[in-house]
Amino acid sequence: MFETDRKRLIIAMVLSFLVIIFYPKLLEYLGIETPATRQEETTAEQPVAQTEKTDSKQAEPTKPAKTVKAEPPVTPSLPEVEERLVTVDTPLYTAVLSSYGGGLKSFKLKHYKQTMEEGSKPVDIVNPVDGIYPLMTRLKVTGLPEVPAFTITGKDLSIEKGQKGELLFVWHGKDGTVIEKRYIFSPDNYTLDVEVKITNGRGESIKGTVLNEISGKFVVSKSDSYFHHGPLRRIDGKTKRQDPETTIEMGKGSPEWIGVEDKYFLLAIIPEDNKNTFWESTVPSQYAGKITFGKTLELEPSHHAITSFTAYMGPKEYDRLIAMGRGLDEAIEFGLFSLIARPLLVVLNFFERYVGNYGIAIILLTVVIKLLFYPLTKHSLNSMRKMQEIQPQMLAIRERYKNDRERMNKELYELYKRYKINPLSGCLPIFLQLPVFVGLYEVLSVAIELRHAPFMLWIQDLSAKDPYYITPVLMGISMFIQQKMTPTTMDPTQAKIMLIMPVILTFLFMSFPSGLVIYWLVNNILSIAQQYQIYKDMGKAKA
Repeated sequence: MFETDRKRLIIAMVLSFLVIIFYPKLLEYLGIETPATRQEETTAEQPVAQTEKTDSKQAEPTKPAKTVKAEPPVTPSLPEVEERLVTVDTPLYTAVLSSYGGGLKSFKLKHYKQTMEEGSKPVDIVNPVDGIYPLMTRLKVTGLPEVPAFTITGKDLSIEKGQKGELLFVWHGKDGTVIEKRYIFSPDNYTLDVEVKITNGRGESIKGTVLNEISGKFVVSKSDSYFHHGPLRRIDGKTKRQDPETTIEMGKGSPEWIGVEDKYFLLAIIPEDNKNTFWESTVPSQYAGKITFGKTLELEPSHHAITSFTAYMGPKEYDRLIAMGRGLDEAIEFGLFSLIARPLLVVLNFFERYVGNYGIAIILLTVVIKLLFYPLTKHSLNSMRKMQEIQPQMLAIRERYKNDRERMNKELYELYKRYKINPLSGCLPIFLQLPVFVGLYEVLSVAIELRHAPFMLWIQDLSAKDPYYITPVLMGISMFIQQKMTPTTMDPTQAKIMLIMPVILTFLFMSFPSGLVIYWLVNNILSIAQQYQIYKDMGKAKA
């Protein structure tokens, strides 16, 4: 549902720009002098089938997951003994673990605050669903507790950079069965290495399953409601997001990873061994989800079984997820224009490493794009100037054949051909930059690197709108100046309509991320400078 709504939003935005930019040119090309007299027919919008949220570029799995109607949530049976907590502190996070199933009660990210207000608390990505905490180990084995009440062999840990930390959770059954759960912490990243070992101390075999779970419940603002919040998984190289319906999905196979997400953060399990494994994904409510990684057990007496996995509990930082491999970077929801958004984010990160400011990085990116498009811009302005020079001939043709539209278009085509003019070439630079614009919009919308990233003065969050609407107004003014400088062959009515466009775009940009407005503002300023220089050179060439 959310993916469909988001695609509609992006498509509507692109189509709006195409209409604003190309509509007058199209009328001019067809020889229609004023659009005001045209009566447009409106067609009913066709319903769009709502499908399961699937990452762009990815297809459905060869064997689709089984979907069943969700049953009422069942809270796991917790031990009756007193719960014990242990804290692990690293430079990146502070984790609190429970003796109940060895799950996480809290995982606070030190480098990410909930809001930009002074004194705001760190983001805690743990918010349990149905009493299930992330990484809690549960058992479905006759004679063993569903949630083991572990004994923690160790005290609170404080791990410095370059070190490793370890915690061991142990449960001893009366029948001699032993369950050991080992955590290894690294202070340099957001990964936790986990090993669950079950040793059969009975005189008979043990059959059942061991479950390790990830869960999350999210507080979602209206502006973030277009993004997925809930379970996702990657199987056979395909990343798939579960549709936010109250359903359960389950399947066997070899998941490369499973997890739950919101726009900026990811909680994931990356199995080490996929043999005899299965998964089950549940969405109990709209902005909540849990996903289970299970492994079947069949242990002879005195034998043991080990389930090993790596957990990722942290931000969707692009470079960090790329370095982890296994397609974990697909958890970043770049949307329709991911092929453009990804390299844009790489370039922005590159510039930011040197200048230390994403606002300046956006300006540098804009300069690079303008330089790349300079030859095309120059050709476009030359073509527009030629169009202006032959305008009297165009008007004469339109007047002569005003009652014969087909003949008029043919004569105009021959005129353009004679002077080697493409009437739509003036729009080409803008058309080619639209994917860059939308790609940057995606980056500013989903990249956590831009979340709460300051620029200067009143702009302290490039991913949020300009609080005082100063940059959108400046953008509108710069667009007006650029229009006045650009040669035009439109009649007075069309020219007046075009003058309204800076006003329309100003209001449109007021709700856009300030980083995107800065990009378009700087783009306009550079375009004005380019046009001035090109016209100056053209004047010298004529002289």
